[in-house]
Amino acid sequence: MDWGFMSSIFWKISLGILLIALTALAGYLCAAISSLRNSLNSVRNTLNSIENIVNQEIGELITDVDKTVKEVNEELPELLQNLNGLTASLQGISETEIQPTVHNIQEMSGALNQSIQQLEDLIQKVSGFSGQTIEQATFFRNQIAVSLADITSMWQGIKAGWDNFASGQAHEPAEDVPTSDAPEV
Repeated sequence: MDWGFMSSIFWKISLGILLIALTALAGYLCAAISSLRNSLNSVRNTLNSIENIVNQEIGELITDVDKTVKEVNEELPELLQNLNGLTASLQGISETEIQPTVHNIQEMSGALNQSIQQLEDLIQKVSGFSGQTIEQATFFRNQIAVSLADITSMWQGIKAGWDNFASGQAHEPAEDVPTSDAPEV
């Protein structure tokens, strides 16, 4: 066998296998690219749908905001005029009613504080007088108690003397008094 012929067949077979492998690889790459392209188309379609939905929603929102801004712009001058009138009314009420009332309250507070001070002085005087009265009453009570004790002692002494005198008279026999009528001792 000829080695040249064999090597030529070997190279042809190897080259054929390599071409078949490259063809299979190219086919796989084409299928993968096609799948990727389909996925990208799906993503693009999804993004387009989202964009349309967002545009619709934002368009409606922008329309609503625009209407609201127009309504506020139409009513804003009247609202500002009402606020200015309200501010002027509050200022007038403050000057004519609240400030004089506050001044009157301050005067009443001053008079009330003065009355409270006078009342406190009176209470201190009454408290001092009450304390002195209690001291005097205690002194007189003690004096009366001593005097009553003396009177009671004197009375008990007189009574004891009287009882002693009466019992002494009862022990002496009387000629007119029968013995059965005599009190027992």
